[in-house]
Amino acid sequence: MNRHGGYQGERSEMLDFSVNINPLGMPPHLKYALEDALDGLGRYPEPDGRRHKKRLARRLGVADDWVILGNGGIELIYLYASAFSGGTAVIVVPTFNEYAEALSNAGWDLRLWQTDWDSRFRLDAEAFADYVCQTQPTAVFLCNPNNPTGVAYSPNYIKNLMDQCPDTVQWFIDESFVGFSSKASCFELVDGSRPVILLRSMTKFFGIPGLRLGYAVGHPKLISKMAGVQMPWSVNSLALTALDNLFEDQKYIDDTISYTQRERDRVRAALSKIPGLDVLPSSADFHLMRLQEGTAADLNALLETQKIYIRTCEDFVGLGDAYFRAAVKKKDENDRLIAALSAILTHQKA
Repeated sequence: MNRHGGYQGERSEMLDFSVNINPLGMPPHLKYALEDALDGLGRYPEPDGRRHKKRLARRLGVADDWVILGNGGIELIYLYASAFSGGTAVIVVPTFNEYAEALSNAGWDLRLWQTDWDSRFRLDAEAFADYVCQTQPTAVFLCNPNNPTGVAYSPNYIKNLMDQCPDTVQWFIDESFVGFSSKASCFELVDGSRPVILLRSMTKFFGIPGLRLGYAVGHPKLISKMAGVQMPWSVNSLALTALDNLFEDQKYIDDTISYTQRERDRVRAALSKIPGLDVLPSSADFHLMRLQEGTAADLNALLETQKIYIRTCEDFVGLGDAYFRAAVKKKDENDRLIAALSAILTHQKA
């Protein structure tokens, strides 16, 4: 099993910057909707959440068979890997490790396209398209905005990239963090002209990691193959109730977007002033950072004495032990992180 963010120690007071969850919490009204749904736990939900999926498809403006629900985005990654097992995939790295895990378990042949700090972890579109044309993979995996770098591309950029590649290539685009981004969604690319799967997780933006809810939108032939390997009842009644309610509070959605973008910029400006620390611009609700000296693990040990926890990134392909990721949280919490990093790194430079 891959490592994920989330403090695993025994100190309940730890301020955890390793998980990238909406700092505003879940939508205020959702608690009451879930309480009302408790009486329904004595009944089976629909095996594939059909009625709820129809409502979502209507909201998205697509036919029902273009949508599949999942037990978090993670289930949908594994469903896709199983549905097209034995293929060849190009994965743009560093990125979420579960793509490689799911594909490897399903017998895929993996090709990794490495980006680096010097290029700010951005693709060289021409070189990448040439590589895809040469390798003719079954699928390309692209996280947009990317975890852990926060790099994001516009729909037009990705469309131009697709146009340079064979029409047979399937594009798996993970938009789990797009709600926090100033970049638009690539939803317009799911138009049937090319095989595209667009993944959305409800966990991060709506602050409900415990409910496990996600969906994918794509060409019906791809969605049908994924549905064919999905276990029944993979999405529970409370998660289906949440799906029906999450998009109703537009103020919560707008507040999340404006807060995240404003606070992300403020935090980056403050972090960039700390000696010995490089901060990558981000389009998500976190920042990837690099220490000029020392290791992130040693830094984390010092931060833990101040009840702060970060996500060290040595397990991401292409990142070394100097890299770490920290979420954008509430203002006072972000200020604690900034102050702690400043104190530790300024002292080390002295």
